Amino acid sequence: MVLVAGLLVFAAATAGLALLVEPIPTWYYHLAWWSYILAADDLNHRISGSSLMRDHPRRFLWLAGVSVAWWTLFEAINLRLGNWYYVMDPPSRALRWAGGVVAFATVLPGIVETLGLVENLAWARSVRVAPLRWTRGKEAVCVAFGAACFALPLAWPGVFFPLTWGSFVFLLEPWNRRHAARSFLRDLEAGEAGPFVQALLAGLACGLLWETWNFWARTKWIYTVPVFEELKLFEMPLLGFLGFPPFAVECVVLLRFVGAWGRARPWTAGPAFRAAVVVAGGLATLGVFALVDPVTVDSFYVPVERLEVLPAPARTRLAALGLASPEKLLRAIDDGEARARLAAASGLGLDELQRDRDRIALVLHQGLGVERARQLERVGVRRVVDLASWRAADLATALRAQDPQPRDRFLERRAGVWIRAARRRAAALSER
Repeated sequence: MVLVAGLLVFAAATAGLALLVEPIPTWYYHLAWWSYILAADDLNHRISGSSLMRDHPRRFLWLAGVSVAWWTLFEAINLRLGNWYYVMDPPSRALRWAGGVVAFATVLPGIVETLGLVENLAWARSVRVAPLRWTRGKEAVCVAFGAACFALPLAWPGVFFPLTWGSFVFLLEPWNRRHAARSFLRDLEAGEAGPFVQALLAGLACGLLWETWNFWARTKWIYTVPVFEELKLFEMPLLGFLGFPPFAVECVVLLRFVGAWGRARPWTAGPAFRAAVVVAGGLATLGVFALVDPVTVDSFYVPVERLEVLPAPARTRLAALGLASPEKLLRAIDDGEARARLAAASGLGLDELQRDRDRIALVLHQGLGVERARQLERVGVRRVVDLASWRAADLATALRAQDPQPRDRFLERRAGVWIRAARRRAAALSER
């Protein structure tokens, strides 16, 4: 029944997204991931007889909590890297942060459940390799390399940003080798790479799911990764998918480290210590959210009735006809028969609807949002195709001159995303 429930929730969410049933487009990513986790946990139970959610509910909640703190660390690192930003977030800060917590809580459970599926299906269970000969010298080099992988992206983010994904493997795995119940290094010393390959496969699978569901959601992240912007699968630069497998290994290494460290110190099991960890972790997470929010949240979702790029009478009439979201309105205007009916029902002329269509398309282009669309209009950009003639540096300078904001720290990169997408669109239209 749990598997069926998870599949039904996912199917309902996907149908709601396709039909633009509010508020599903805003929360599609959350619904998709949690329904997958629910289904994967039940599938693991059916195969192995063991379920993390059923048999160890407290551990599952702990895992979700650690997941929030874990991913929040990368959000803090991204303040320096500027490799991704969020669009079409809820305007309410409380709702936005709550959504962030719910989304971040899926990271570790998603990887753990997916790794469980890979293990239970016996994929790459045994991959024999030449036994690794481990020495103190190699351990020192490994830890030093991990420290460099963590520090170099912070010092020179434009060059070393890929090293972020995997730094904790080199920092923590040598300790795990000596203290944790399971260790990739001990496996490799025994000539067995199966568990390591399984973690890599789980990371790749999760990466594909992350990017698939993110691409179709309204509230989403968009990448601004230097150099690799041209070839993309969904929102992710194609080479960026190479980061997901080591990130999964990093997550497994972290969980083994935390588990072994806690078992070695019985006093950490006391209620006072755990309460202190929860409070400290919660405060640290809120602190990072406060720092991140004005920098990485680039736009907010606004329904048609408050879509200020449209004249007030037009948005009032259109919203009254049940076209509550910009996506639904754009879909209606783009359909020839629907546009004629819409003109008759709203009292708006076809030319006026076409102008409204251009404004809405600009708002939705790469999640620009109303505020960015109004800024662009003030520099002469009224349609998506108008962006194609700009250079990213020039557009960023023109926009920054209007009203510098903390989020404008990476504005040139974001402008590049908008411009490249507009040029691809213009090229596609010219080929028709």
